[in-house]
Amino acid sequence: MSLKSGSDIRLKKDTDFLQVSFVATPAPVPPTIASGVEWSVLDATATATSQQGYFLWEDVLDITGVQMADLSMVNQGSGVVRRGIVAQGTLYENLNIIDAHVISLVPLKLTALEWLSLVYGLDRSLPLSDDRLLMVNVQSYKRGQQDASFTFSQNDGAVYGSASTFSNTRLHLYRYVAMIRNSYVSAAGPGAPPTAVNLAGDGVMQVPSTSFAQLCRLEEFNAVATAYAIYRGNEVQQTYDNP
Repeated sequence: MSLKSGSDIRLKKDTDFLQVSFVATPAPVPPTIASGVEWSVLDATATATSQQGYFLWEDVLDITGVQMADLSMVNQGSGVVRRGIVAQGTLYENLNIIDAHVISLVPLKLTALEWLSLVYGLDRSLPLSDDRLLMVNVQSYKRGQQDASFTFSQNDGAVYGSASTFSNTRLHLYRYVAMIRNSYVSAAGPGAPPTAVNLAGDGVMQVPSTSFAQLCRLEEFNAVATAYAIYRGNEVQQTYDNP
């Protein structure tokens, strides 16, 4: 790799697929990871009519060499490559999956609820600003009740992040997945509210392996942008470390 001003560098990192087990026989239990490397459970819950699981994959890209060469990086674009489809097996209720990829200039130590706020749109209560994020790529999928399909329909998505010029030693990568199974609703008679049917049966939901892709252009060390990045990074980190 040529580390000189004007050069482009391409950064890539793969994530593993995630398969989650949903068990409701004889009674619903919190979803668990059936398969997937380097995934952790942020939170998981179960009631008679709903099972919810929230999962996180994280890693760090070491780019110390760029800073040692007295160079800054200019964000030229970020993206996600998905290597398969979102799918489920033997579940027939209302299913939802949120799959989010994040490239951050600062480490993120978020709770399951804060991650949900991030993918819905930066919440004002989060100690984080958009200019510390190179990319937030969110895709939302759903499958309606009693649908026999093994695949999902993509129903929404969002991409944002405004970090521009920076000189970091690391890029922090995160993949956040929420999987929700809600009971289907039965028809009701005139004047009666719909009735939720308790979950029944066992199955899985899964998301495919993916790759982060980041393109940056190198330029002469930008002292102003770097000082600001250090200031914002310290401010955010201190907020997390001293709640």
